[in-house]
Amino acid sequence: MASREEFLGVVRTALAQARAARQDDVSAEPATQPGDMPGDVRQRARRAREQAASRRGEILATLEVMAQRHEWNLVRVASPGEAAEAVAGIAAGLGVKLAVRSGHGVLEEAGIDAALASAGVEVVAMTHDPGDPEGSRARMRGAASQAGMGITGADYVLAETATAALVSGPGVSRQTGLLPPVHVVVARAEQVIPGMAELLALRLADQQDRGDGRWYMNLISGPSRTADIEQTLVVGVHGPGSVYLVVVGA
Repeated sequence: MASREEFLGVVRTALAQARAARQDDVSAEPATQPGDMPGDVRQRARRAREQAASRRGEILATLEVMAQRHEWNLVRVASPGEAAEAVAGIAAGLGVKLAVRSGHGVLEEAGIDAALASAGVEVVAMTHDPGDPEGSRARMRGAASQAGMGITGADYVLAETATAALVSGPGVSRQTGLLPPVHVVVARAEQVIPGMAELLALRLADQQDRGDGRWYMNLISGPSRTADIEQTLVVGVHGPGSVYLVVVGA
């Protein structure tokens, strides 16, 4: 089991590498500085994508090892349809009757709602109603607090720390993966990247290319853990006690 300090150590190492690259070789530096020129940022992001694609097998193998260490239940499937079947199977095996899901495109593509309905699971989409924002927030909060499972996509998955990164935005509520006792993340294989340096590079490129000012991300590295009570590690107190990562195309 990886500790909080081990995870933070990976973050510190990635940031230190970025600083060293700026001093020694600007062309090799990860895109981590908001003041970088757009062309430089795009080049670094493109290089990060190309390297991730060329090392796909190695990166997925790293993810498999780290997922086990971080207590993820890792499921690798070939297609979105198989991902939906896997999620429905997980829900059925756990006796889930109500699930909430985010608005990530991979879930729509996979047909998650129909697969869960076939398994007898009611699904609530965690999306706001512009005409009734207060009412929709109350509806989502109530559904998430009663649900047996929360299902989300991911924007990136970091292999080095088995971390799912979810960027805030419409249809992506923290409650989906925080309140239910089980969290299932569905991600495409091409969303799996080596680590934090690549995440920072790609996010900065997204901001500049799309005018996307969102920096808030939810980083999930396994089941919720706390040692607040007498320094004893307890799982599932402040969040899900069980997490699943379904990788499509792996």
